[in-house]
Amino acid sequence: MRHLFLTFISIVIIVTALVSCGKKSGGGATPTPIVPKEESLVIGIDPDPGTAVAVALSGTYTFKLNISSKLTTSGVKVDVITKKDADNSTVDSKSLDSNSPGIDLSTGTLNPGILCTVTVTVTSKATPANTVVKSFKVARK
Repeated sequence: MRHLFLTFISIVIIVTALVSCGKKSGGGATPTPIVPKEESLVIGIDPDPGTAVAVALSGTYTFKLNISSKLTTSGVKVDVITKKDADNSTVDSKSLDSNSPGIDLSTGTLNPGILCTVTVTVTSKATPANTVVKSFKVARK
């Protein structure tokens, strides 16, 4: 009889422990969803003058901005600033929003023989800290 009583008590203790350790519903904090990290922006310019001076054969220089990294649905903001090297004055400045990986761009009106620097800044609209800058020199022939 004593053996049966000890077995019964052991079963009650085990069942109580299992029930008290079970998953509780409600009252807990809502888990924070995991947001995937955005890819760092990677851009290229076509034609890419590299370290050479690009030559504009007309009043403006046209080029294509290629974004090879994955774009978010909110897209990017593109700023293009053309400045004269001689006095750092702004020739042209433009800003646009895009969801396209290929964007046709151009400088402002270039004067013959004046060396300019074109700076292209691409910023993710979803993550403003995700920014990349590329510059090149251009002169009208």
